[in-house]
Amino acid sequence: MKCKMSQLDRTSLIQYFNSNGVLISPEALDKLIKYSSSSLIEDLIKNSDGYIDEKYVERYVSRPKVRNDYEVYLPDVRFNASIEDFRKMFVSKYEKLSKIITSSSSMRGSISIKTAKRSQGEVKVVGMVSEVSMTKNGHKRIVIEDLDDSITAIVMKDRGPVNEIILEDEVIGIIGSVSQSSKDPVIFVNEIIRPDIPYRVIDEEKHEPVYVASISDIHVGSKTFRKNEFEAMVRWISGSDPDASRVKYLILSGDVVDGIGVYPDQENDLEILNPLEQYANLAEYLVDVPEDVKVFVMPGNHDTVRLSEPQPVFPGKIRDLFEPNVAFLPNPYNLKLEGKNVLVYHGMSLNDMIELIPGANYDSIGKAIEAILVRRHLSPKYGGNTPMIPSAVDYHVIEEVPDIFITGHIHSHYIGNYKGVRYVNSSTWQSQTEYQKMMNFNPKPSKLTLFDLYSRSVIVKDFDTTL
Repeated sequence: MKCKMSQLDRTSLIQYFNSNGVLISPEALDKLIKYSSSSLIEDLIKNSDGYIDEKYVERYVSRPKVRNDYEVYLPDVRFNASIEDFRKMFVSKYEKLSKIITSSSSMRGSISIKTAKRSQGEVKVVGMVSEVSMTKNGHKRIVIEDLDDSITAIVMKDRGPVNEIILEDEVIGIIGSVSQSSKDPVIFVNEIIRPDIPYRVIDEEKHEPVYVASISDIHVGSKTFRKNEFEAMVRWISGSDPDASRVKYLILSGDVVDGIGVYPDQENDLEILNPLEQYANLAEYLVDVPEDVKVFVMPGNHDTVRLSEPQPVFPGKIRDLFEPNVAFLPNPYNLKLEGKNVLVYHGMSLNDMIELIPGANYDSIGKAIEAILVRRHLSPKYGGNTPMIPSAVDYHVIEEVPDIFITGHIHSHYIGNYKGVRYVNSSTWQSQTEYQKMMNFNPKPSKLTLFDLYSRSVIVKDFDTTL
């Protein structure tokens, strides 16, 4: 039943509140009649803890109105698991990345692999890498395929491209010469072209700073959750610090609770065993975030959604625990904030990229993040440690160049800038776990990263009390 002010007198209003299990003081009732707002009554009942007094109504009606200077579009993603679904996903990936590659000036005039195999001299082709190996003579052998055909490409050991890291399943452009001397035509590679990020200049706009604050891997419910430091961070956002007053958006990029059953014997590491209670506790911490700060919450591999990416938003029973200024994102997601693209990804594929990219490691994750941006795909190599669910659209392709790229997952903290794209591997709010001790990895916890949407400014606020 909806409340209609025109149909309810004072007695009926009291009965309406009582029927919804809410008690209301006479003074609060007077306030509501003064404001004559049925939508306000519905909101009060929805968010009440069972009793409404005058002060509660006054706070509710006087709170600042949140302007939605952001866009959230949630696609209706339906998944199956047939061979055809896998094919569609790879076709989607190829078509999106091929379009980016062929739009570059260096790949103008590119042709299909089938046409290239009948050609002489220099050709330009685009394909998805299906094999990478080294010949016994030290040359690099690459097999690429498009939608109709495949071809072998050879990078001679004395050519520059031989040192490039080529991953299976990435989409590349090749400029080279076709040889018809063997049974099957071969391309001898002169140059490898990737989708890559074009150089961009960060415009220093004449605008008051507007900060996007980024954190990740909160792990509420774990015995190692840094509750005091997390609460200190929320108090800082709510305080009078000039930087805090400029925080307009707060992004939590996954693993916001510790969950249960994520790994064997996890219950021994938990302070809160019930996942729903873990989310309720997180919601309580976030209540103190000012109402004019928009909070975005994304799932990760510890959260109560499917593990395979792309991950959907949290179910309604979890979303309903949070205040109206909290919005929910799928993983991954390109969030548009005041005309800027903020790409948010929990970051499970970083585990794979550390293994695939020389020089990348948990302490210095920048090489892995930049390898993702170069390839314009959040998980360039299919499989590995990153579970993927097939769909007709590959949501991991980075179609729009981000202004800011936010990741998490590995409990490190790293800030970088690649061709004008500012990025961060966001800090965790969990102390070192037994597994991390075994791996000799020391996390970098309790850091809040602030990006100004209108300048190059990046600020880190450190709440680590162990330093």
